[in-house]
Amino acid sequence: MVFLIAMCLLANSAFAGTSTELRSSSQTSAPYSLELSAKEKVWLARHKTIRVAFDDSLPPYSFVDQNGKFSGIAVDIFNALSQKLPIRFEHQPRKSWNQIYRAVAERRTDIVATMVDRPERRLLFNFTHPYLTKSLAIITRKNDTAIKKPSDLAGKTVAYILNYQYAEGIKKKHPSIKPHVVKSMRECLQSVSTKKADACITFVGTASYLQTEYRLSDIKFAGFYERRTADESIAVRGDWPILAGIMQKGLDALSEAEMNAIYFKWVPPPAVAPVVAKESPAPKSIVHTIKTAPPRREENYWLSTWPLLAVVGVVGLWTLRVRLHHRHPVPPPQNPFSPDSQTVTASPNDFEEMLLKRATELKNRDTRFRNLIENQSKNYFFFQCDKQSKITYVSPSVSAILGYNPEKFISTFQNRITDHPENIRISRLLELCRQGKPCPPYALEVYDSDNERRWLEITSEPVYDEFGNCIGVDCLVFEITKRKQEDERLIWLSFHDELTGLANRRMLVDRLQQSITMAHRSRVSLAVLFLDLDGFKSVNDKMGHAAGDYALKEVAIKLSGIVRDSDTAARLGGDEFALLLPDGDEAAATAVAKKIVDTLNKPIAYGETSIQFGVSIGIALYPRHATDSDALLHYADASMYYAKQKRLGYSFQAES
Repeated sequence: MVFLIAMCLLANSAFAGTSTELRSSSQTSAPYSLELSAKEKVWLARHKTIRVAFDDSLPPYSFVDQNGKFSGIAVDIFNALSQKLPIRFEHQPRKSWNQIYRAVAERRTDIVATMVDRPERRLLFNFTHPYLTKSLAIITRKNDTAIKKPSDLAGKTVAYILNYQYAEGIKKKHPSIKPHVVKSMRECLQSVSTKKADACITFVGTASYLQTEYRLSDIKFAGFYERRTADESIAVRGDWPILAGIMQKGLDALSEAEMNAIYFKWVPPPAVAPVVAKESPAPKSIVHTIKTAPPRREENYWLSTWPLLAVVGVVGLWTLRVRLHHRHPVPPPQNPFSPDSQTVTASPNDFEEMLLKRATELKNRDTRFRNLIENQSKNYFFFQCDKQSKITYVSPSVSAILGYNPEKFISTFQNRITDHPENIRISRLLELCRQGKPCPPYALEVYDSDNERRWLEITSEPVYDEFGNCIGVDCLVFEITKRKQEDERLIWLSFHDELTGLANRRMLVDRLQQSITMAHRSRVSLAVLFLDLDGFKSVNDKMGHAAGDYALKEVAIKLSGIVRDSDTAARLGGDEFALLLPDGDEAAATAVAKKIVDTLNKPIAYGETSIQFGVSIGIALYPRHATDSDALLHYADASMYYAKQKRLGYSFQAES
């Protein structure tokens, strides 16, 4: 019975930790102390009203209710934030995503309540840490037993909403499905109920909420399609990074109890199914009959799925890359002198022998465990904390990874944690683990013994005594510095030219589009300069590609020295470059063009020789020559060819 109840509770934990939309860095019951800096207080005194845009079509996260008002989890969280922060949040009218983007770019909206943090969006937004997560579920009819996992969707009719990000990948992953495109999450579920589709793919919380709201009793949760599909953050307009920091402090100040109260208001937690214990031969006077009320209507859906979620929870707890010492809580040992015990007639000597044997087994197990840990010196290290966060043990392999001996690591670890923003939530995650709650693997940046920054990935699990009390935390640590650097480099390469380090075409176009929006709002002009190096091909032909690459790097350095911090210098490919002057008029563009011509006409020293070439520049002005990014770049390119043909150096004219 104890085991079954524990499984039910584990199902709830799996639901809350991996599939539900709770804050990904949940806090303990003790709230974080909200302390604003003097600069933040002054800023808030000047900006008491903040305009917030909500998604209007995704219950229960945020949606427009029958009264035309925004409702949902995100709305309630912002109401709670308004109690923590001296801010009045003003809800913006309903808008499409494209309208929201434009409103933020034009500074008519300050915050988007829920948005996934992606590299390309960081050009326009500042993001908090994620505070909601969403997982995708497969919903089928209640009597369907054929569909349980994504691979079972082959050849089936599957309903989903076309304009959501996840929809783009469904057809690619499952080319054999028959898509049934719908306009809303409610229609997605109803298409399964009315047999227009075999299955529906939607968010877990949305499915639970809508099934309860519209009494769709003939459908069920069949399985997960994709876990943690979207980690939602608060997105703040790009020119207000200080507000992003303030909003993060507000989120941190919301306790776990407050967050759970908001979430479970919209998606009630699953009920624990009553478990009837098998009758024992105990006296009838101590046998009780347990009566339980039938589960509420909103609980029926998740009650039917708890065995699956229990399995998910068990698997999640056991999928460490290296299965380590993990002590599960076990029932208290039976009293050998109880009336039901078979050892009631055992002598004190027998009892002492049993205890000695038990102690020996525990010592041998601990010795085998330590030998396993300490013989691994290159791949990972392991440490243990007590309930007060004090490190009580660390494996010797820490020396091979961070350069510390175990004693040094224990005494100085807290001081070796860097100030990286990702490190802020570590103490709260460990506190969750100490409470016996699911804690996902997390990254931590630290200084090694040479004061070099190193990234660690930590998987932590609570440790229990024989009576089920949490007594500490076991932590398995892998070094992931190289992986982190590779990830960051891939992000950097998606927006920069690898050879010169300048912006690439993608970043130039993104910034040009933003600048056009700002110029339109402020009624100012901007300039785009298109550069082509004259005679550069002969450099490669005569001196080799190494000389050509060196010359391109020197050009990049010279251009970076000419432009302002607010300008953008980009390499478009080969010997073509471009400059964006966000508030540049004809006079400013002319001055920059003349300086570039004078600078690049001078020879570049290369070893004992020199490299000589010229430059032709075409200039396009907004709004005189064009009003969109593609047209501006095309006009600047045409102007460059005109300047090259006429040997003008630079030109505002695209044709004769």
